[in-house]
Amino acid sequence: MAAIVLLLLSLLPVLFLFLFLKEKTKQKPRLNLPPGPKPIPIIGNLHQTSHDLPHKTAYEFSKTYGPIVHIRLGQIPSIVVSTPALAKEILRNQDLVFCSRPPLTVLRKYSFNGCDVAAAPYGDHWRNLRKIFILELLSNRKLPFFRSSRQSEVDQMIDSIRTRPNRNSPVNISDLMVRLSSSIVCRVVFGYKSKGKYGERSGFHDLLEEGNALFHTVFLADFFPRFGWIIDWFTGARLRLERNARQLDKFYSQVIEEHKISAAAAEKTGGGQDLHDEDFVDVMLRLGKEEGSTITKDHIKGAIMDVLVGGTDTSASTVIWGMAELARNPRVMKKAQEELWSVVGDKGKVEESDLPQLEYLKLVVYETMRLHQQSPIPRESMEQCKVDGYDIPKGTLVFVNAWALARDESSWENALEFRPERFIGSPISHLGNDFQYIPFGAGRRICPAINFGMATVHVALANLLYAFRWKLPPSIKEDDIDLDEAPGSVTYKKNPLFLVPRNK
Repeated sequence: MAAIVLLLLSLLPVLFLFLFLKEKTKQKPRLNLPPGPKPIPIIGNLHQTSHDLPHKTAYEFSKTYGPIVHIRLGQIPSIVVSTPALAKEILRNQDLVFCSRPPLTVLRKYSFNGCDVAAAPYGDHWRNLRKIFILELLSNRKLPFFRSSRQSEVDQMIDSIRTRPNRNSPVNISDLMVRLSSSIVCRVVFGYKSKGKYGERSGFHDLLEEGNALFHTVFLADFFPRFGWIIDWFTGARLRLERNARQLDKFYSQVIEEHKISAAAAEKTGGGQDLHDEDFVDVMLRLGKEEGSTITKDHIKGAIMDVLVGGTDTSASTVIWGMAELARNPRVMKKAQEELWSVVGDKGKVEESDLPQLEYLKLVVYETMRLHQQSPIPRESMEQCKVDGYDIPKGTLVFVNAWALARDESSWENALEFRPERFIGSPISHLGNDFQYIPFGAGRRICPAINFGMATVHVALANLLYAFRWKLPPSIKEDDIDLDEAPGSVTYKKNPLFLVPRNK
């Protein structure tokens, strides 16, 4: 990012003259914009927002300029809100104004030009896709298939820990959770089961990791529509994006063709597939064959991308953060494990049918999601409006800083402390109705796969805690476990978490 800013600064004289002459002829009404740092010509505030963790930069802005901050990202106006009241104004009271997505380079490329739910602009097309997600891909009749897939993969993960060659060696929890989430999602989306050594790295994992890195990459075409695309090619960012998207596209196309061949063979033999056992690709192909369907191959690829990104990284990072916080707080870990051993007994594993009885585990997950919020995709205003008395122009990027909301001292007592007990008897939930706590977003754009994600997190964390007594590696103390964050579309722990499993 620093190199890009230097490059822009070197081009300032020419760019300034071009844009000055261009803008000179336009008459713009004077707007009452929210307060914010003073922008410099052309670049705006990009030089002040180049921090790897933008939610922390935004939090620092809010301490100086207040709960609603205006910044210019190149030529694009943007606002950041960081209080529950303003989050409610954006996500509920004026949700219809702010429920669209900006046409960002990465979103357009990975969503196949808006052929998905996460990145598509608001409209009939998006509403139809979301309805398919909720009624078909995430319907109640699919729950048994999801449960068996999750349980099978979690069982294999636990077995891999028990049978590792060196029983005294630490386990890389971070790596293990990424593999688990990826395996679960691949099984649900593609019907692929884990084969061979559990958690074995594949080229597909590398593609997803590169995609996550590119989600965090700054593409100047988003902030300088007239000339930014040239610099993106010059820096190589656009080339990386095109290469990764092309490789993912090839993989998705191969998967779709394999499913078409299997479906055709089943029809030819007079058989058919039980709707309960359909994976996501099967469902999308079936819907695409219905009369009047508007589902194309790109819609199937877009749905695949949504579930892979939304279902893999978010679930994995939540379990990783949960284990890190528990390792730092042995009192909480002991309490969670005692509940598990009492409820599950000698059954040998935690099943999803046990989860409703695990009240304290639920509190641990809630508190983990509070302290370690994921980075939301920005919204875009579809028309000019007012927020908190300020003018918000049409086409403004809108960031709701969920990370800051979860650390608001007026909402949370001892906000930085990991204390699951704060949720005992609390009416606050994760379902998007309490704006001091929105781990899945809120309003029309709330994550449609909340139940799927929560089940994955609960069953994975429960089995890790039930199967083993987790210890720190030699010479490591609780306070040595860092909570540094890595940049990316998902807030991962920067440094891998290593813990030593002992038998109960």
